[in-house]
Amino acid sequence: MNPAAATSITPELLAKALSLGRAAARDGRPASYIPELACADPAAVGIATCDANGEVLTAGDAHVSFTLQSVSKVFALACVLRSHDAELWQHVSMEPSGDAFHSIVRLEEEHGRPRNPLINAGAIVVSDRLHGEDPQGRIAGFRQFLCAASGQACTEERFALNERVYRSECRTGFRNRALANYMRHFAVVSDPETAIDTYFRQCSLEVTAAELARVGLLFAAGGTDPATGRRLLACSASRKVVALMATCGLYDEVGRFAVEVGLPAKSGVSGAILAIVPGRYSIACYGPALGERGNSLAGMAMLKALSGDLGLSVFGE
Repeated sequence: MNPAAATSITPELLAKALSLGRAAARDGRPASYIPELACADPAAVGIATCDANGEVLTAGDAHVSFTLQSVSKVFALACVLRSHDAELWQHVSMEPSGDAFHSIVRLEEEHGRPRNPLINAGAIVVSDRLHGEDPQGRIAGFRQFLCAASGQACTEERFALNERVYRSECRTGFRNRALANYMRHFAVVSDPETAIDTYFRQCSLEVTAAELARVGLLFAAGGTDPATGRRLLACSASRKVVALMATCGLYDEVGRFAVEVGLPAKSGVSGAILAIVPGRYSIACYGPALGERGNSLAGMAMLKALSGDLGLSVFGE
């Protein structure tokens, strides 16, 4: 760590990161392949952090709602690992793909078994294994898990389904349906229709950066909620999720992110990035203006700034 670096996240450091994020956002634009996401304000930028005591600091548009999109994958994986699904790793591997998040190329080469649970194909496998008889039941259980991780009681408004985004995903998700049906051919997915509808629903749940930072603290604290002392996930399961975030969380930009930021993280095309500083912080960024590889330009810039200022990289000084 730079001897002059700060030792903790402060409002001043968040304000500096926010300024850099807003500048970076000018070079991107919201996702358009899910039409409803294109309606997001490209200038919106927010950041929130949550420390080991559950204290949340925010800057910018940290209370603006957005949908989880692919950030939901780490929480769905946690739900399946929580149920001690012994067969999960027979159906999905743990290796980086090096391809775009929705690529079908590796799936064709590797007999329907996705490289990892954080690309779309792997996440659909996970959605297929969530508990519940139908998509609505599975999402009800998933929301209960998110509420427990947030330390709050579940209400209709908390982690609510954004119907417009969900319908938009249903109308345009042809590639994801192709992935699900291709995997069904190899018996990797048991029920493509239920799996894909569950996946669309989990991606369409609403959250703010402030809420996401609080829920993400689960992974920074090794599977517990330090504010309550309640264990929600086995330590070994939490370690698997965080390790996969570090190796697979930003798809074909994960190497650059590891070098420049050095934190386990998961991105989503709504403009969200959730980053984990093990034992210390969770950091949630929002900025719907994306770069060429589908990651938030503002989020990348803000995390790079905080990591540099605080020496947060898990790979050393």
